[in-house]
Amino acid sequence: MSQSPFHIVITGPESSGKSTLWNHLKQLVDAQFVDEVARKYLDDNGLDYQRQDLQQIAFLQFQKQLEALNANNELVISDTCLLTIVIWEEEKYGSVDIFTEEWFHLQKVDHYLLLKPDIPWVEDPQRENKDDRDRLYDIYLEKIRKSKIPFTVLEGSKEQRFKDAIKVCHTLINHL
Repeated sequence: MSQSPFHIVITGPESSGKSTLWNHLKQLVDAQFVDEVARKYLDDNGLDYQRQDLQQIAFLQFQKQLEALNANNELVISDTCLLTIVIWEEEKYGSVDIFTEEWFHLQKVDHYLLLKPDIPWVEDPQRENKDDRDRLYDIYLEKIRKSKIPFTVLEGSKEQRFKDAIKVCHTLINHL
């Protein structure tokens, strides 16, 4: 087993198929899976969130990923990471809290699966940006490129995304 687990993060704007892909991969890939904290947090605490709620979500997501990365697995796959919280906080409040920014830079990500918002929007009370997904995708793409962390863009039908994601996961696993 390698010293440090390989961490793949599924990311992208709202309603781009992240959770669907994550759930599909859970059935086919041997890995430790980390779910998205924000959804449960908002379900439990309501949709009328404040900035400090985003900071709490960031802390909880960071903590959950850290626990998975320290659990002696070769591969960890996360349904989002602090990149999403950073973009969310910038969009909602115009800046990012210093602790969120620091946790973002401390998190370990080895490869991003960036989902393009080229699939139909699915209504969900937690979603806020129905008509802004392409602009947000460009922000994700720019931040990932600046991070210099390898990434793969997944686009097209659900089946094509599944096929491409499995191929990427198997390629990465074979290089561990």
